[in-house]
Amino acid sequence: MSLYIGRGTRVKFIRWTVLALVITLLTSVGLPSSSALAATTPISLSQPTDIEFYKTADGKSEMLIADSGNNRVIRATPEGEVLATMEVNLVTAATMGSDGLIYAAESGASLQVHIFNPDGTVNAPPIDVMRKFSLYAGQDEDKQPYIRNVIRYKQDNNETLLLFYNQYKVLNNVPQRYATLANMNLDDSGWGSSSGGFTEYSSVILGDDNQRWYTHMSGVVLYPLVSISNSTDKLGDLTLDSVNKRLYVVSENQIMQTGYEGFVYPDRPVLSTWVSGTDTYPIDMGNQIAVGPEGQVYMADTARDRIVIFNADGTFNRVLGLSKNNAPKPVAGAFSKTVKQGLPVAFTSLDFTSNYADSEDKLMTDIRISSLPDSGKVQLNGVDVVKNQVIPVAELNTLTFVPASAFTGIKTTFGWQAKNGVVFSDNVDVTIMLRIKGDANGDGVITPADALLVNKYIKGLITLTPSQIEALDMNDDGVLDARDSALIMGVYLGINS
Repeated sequence: MSLYIGRGTRVKFIRWTVLALVITLLTSVGLPSSSALAATTPISLSQPTDIEFYKTADGKSEMLIADSGNNRVIRATPEGEVLATMEVNLVTAATMGSDGLIYAAESGASLQVHIFNPDGTVNAPPIDVMRKFSLYAGQDEDKQPYIRNVIRYKQDNNETLLLFYNQYKVLNNVPQRYATLANMNLDDSGWGSSSGGFTEYSSVILGDDNQRWYTHMSGVVLYPLVSISNSTDKLGDLTLDSVNKRLYVVSENQIMQTGYEGFVYPDRPVLSTWVSGTDTYPIDMGNQIAVGPEGQVYMADTARDRIVIFNADGTFNRVLGLSKNNAPKPVAGAFSKTVKQGLPVAFTSLDFTSNYADSEDKLMTDIRISSLPDSGKVQLNGVDVVKNQVIPVAELNTLTFVPASAFTGIKTTFGWQAKNGVVFSDNVDVTIMLRIKGDANGDGVITPADALLVNKYIKGLITLTPSQIEALDMNDDGVLDARDSALIMGVYLGINS
């Protein structure tokens, strides 16, 4: 008996064979594996209140988002890849300084500005804005002070923080938000403020030549170029496209725009509608905006927990999607080095790579000096290292610690973090032993002479400095006695280390 397969059946068989092959190829090649899908996690926003773009030292564009409802600042790429997060209670504004430090404003009863490193670790204690400007907390949650903008810039050779904050007051028997534009030098050398003519939605940015440009009741001030008269519209946040010399301003259910170049008094720029809000994408008066690297306008849609992006021509582009790479941080280990007879301590790359581990076996590419010693200094090829300086592994053989001429303690430390090419580790310390435990005279070795000093001290024949006592107190019990003398001799004889 023969089996007959008709032509139609053969065609169907070929089609199913090809389809199965295509599915196999797509599954094995075109679609990401489950491990790849698990490598990133979607990040949701809750009441984002501020968004700001900046350039990194290597020319890349990044942004900061004040994710107020989640009590955090998000550092991300314009495409939405989350690079770091920082926890800040009631954060409402954020900015990055020219040195890469992130400043995040906490609104509410504890009005202050937090300072972070780019990786999200804390750099310094918060700045107490409440105390600096003698403000007071409100009785109700909705009447607390509120920071709308925070900007760090350089003014008259001073590193300055610029703030637009408002507080709840009763003026002429009318309860309202009272806005103030304030600035303070970060070295505490001076501060000041101005008020009047602002609304609770007024905002400030840095315009051309780091000048303050801001909105108020009568329009926009582009100091010292020109002012824009506009008292018919309520005006809120503003941003500029410095490449195309365009200014964007948030108004009621619209974003307005104008050019600002080439105007001479009495001619002034005129704001006109650039994009109007829709039922799907409304524009609220309190929303904040920023121009991205491609000329697109990013809007923090606070009420709807999202970032909306408009094209340069005013058409809708997309709602920004955020995701975070779950690649684990590398691990850096603490270690110590000892100063001998006041000589510099030389490091090698092995000092750091041998105290490094990565769960994905990524090689260490760089280290960051996260804090400096309180005695002596760290140098790279003879040049003083600054805080947060990133050093490639290949250059670590030129890293040294230079002790100070006089020591004030038994040891000092500096912090370091390891990078696996993607992210930095948590901070750990390198401990520099300025005087070896048990070495009272600082010659770098332990001898019976050090034990003899203990015995003479016990008998009251000599006095010792506090640092000598700290060095000779071998068991750190706060008492210099015969046990310490015995421990010193044990180290000298090799009985104990």
